[in-house]
Amino acid sequence: MTVSVKDAVLDRWRDANTRWEAEGRRRGGLVSWNHLVEPIAKSLVEQGIDESWIQVGHHAMLPGAYGLGSSWDLTVVKDGVPLGAITLTSHTSPVHNFSNRVRELTSAAFDVRRRYASPELRGLRPCLGFFFILILPGSQRADVPVDRPSGVAPSIGGGPPFQERYGKVFRQFRSDGLYDSIACCAVAGEGMDASVEEPLPDMAIDGFLAHFAERVLSLASTIEAAGVTAASFGDMLSRSGDVDEVLAGITSTPAGLLAAELAVIRRRRVLLSGLRELALAEDTSETAMHQAIGGNYWIFGGQYTAIAERGLMNLHEHDIPLVSGDRSLNIIELKGPEAPLVRRLSRNHLITSSAVHEAVGQCMNYLQTADDLGAALDTVYRKARNLSYDYRRASATVIIGHPARTPSSIATREQVDDAIRIYNAHLSRIQVFTYADLIDAAERALQFEEDSGKAAPRG
Repeated sequence: MTVSVKDAVLDRWRDANTRWEAEGRRRGGLVSWNHLVEPIAKSLVEQGIDESWIQVGHHAMLPGAYGLGSSWDLTVVKDGVPLGAITLTSHTSPVHNFSNRVRELTSAAFDVRRRYASPELRGLRPCLGFFFILILPGSQRADVPVDRPSGVAPSIGGGPPFQERYGKVFRQFRSDGLYDSIACCAVAGEGMDASVEEPLPDMAIDGFLAHFAERVLSLASTIEAAGVTAASFGDMLSRSGDVDEVLAGITSTPAGLLAAELAVIRRRRVLLSGLRELALAEDTSETAMHQAIGGNYWIFGGQYTAIAERGLMNLHEHDIPLVSGDRSLNIIELKGPEAPLVRRLSRNHLITSSAVHEAVGQCMNYLQTADDLGAALDTVYRKARNLSYDYRRASATVIIGHPARTPSSIATREQVDDAIRIYNAHLSRIQVFTYADLIDAAERALQFEEDSGKAAPRG
């Protein structure tokens, strides 16, 4: 079993040296891991892991903590629930890259561990492992000076050899719980004289594969006994994150992807139901609605990618300044759900209320400021924050009132909606929506996502 993995490392190193010599190029490291992932996967199958659980390439993802999927070289996923992951890396220039390698390995593991920090997810943490290859002097790149015999590991400032230094760091990884399984091997020599050694006995390839497989199979049994499914796993993730984070972890199986999508949709429906009740409650204020919406900008539509700073323009503080995918701004101005929407101008005609006119006038001032100061603000934010917004195409949206709170003696829901639509038809860069409009549109979008997810073929 182990021989095939070690042979893969050695064969790849010899092939790379042959190619570089033929092309007259300087020697480098192991630039492709495909040759090594396959024998590792086969070894894990020999250890008892189902071959269908193993994912490689762009499917090898775990949920990350900061809105980005965490990429690995190999992952093990059973029925949509991640069980383990392995990353592979080499070190060909110890003097310059030691700190970089340690940082890369630390950040990769921390991102996943942080995602599983909640009490209900802690017991589901996947087994993390990495396979490390150290290129010893005499085997490293020709442009790295070597002043010591081949096979002797270098050091920094007269400190311990790099094998020992890496060993100390890797053991710290294990004791801190960042990684569960670690393999470390070293390549010495060139061409047919090259060999693969295992300088750290507690990080031998045999032990690494056996321990990783044991941990994965144990976690699989625990998850099965606890009745954890792709749907319940997706639901647990969605309680502390959003759809992008959830999907990053379980897109490896069609069932897991669909279950996660539906779990997020369910939770979003709960939020919308709460917003509807809040909008109809007599004592609900503008501030209460703002707090309830929070950072859930998906409510306003899928074209928005972020929320900008509220004090984006010095003269104003906006409620929710949304950023579109094309960098344009849409300033959301929230008013109270109790605000009157219409009044009768005469016996047969409704017009929007003064509260609506005042809110629109407020947004006009926002847009005028964007027009006047946009070029200067773009320069300031670009230089100071590396942020770039397109102020020239800024727009605004007023969210105000709820038709159900308009007395029937004044107007019906249909009449209120019609009056708002007529008013919007005469506006250019500003739109007025009621809280009913906002919530209804968000619910229709969720229904569309749910129907599309159930109908679309996957796999």
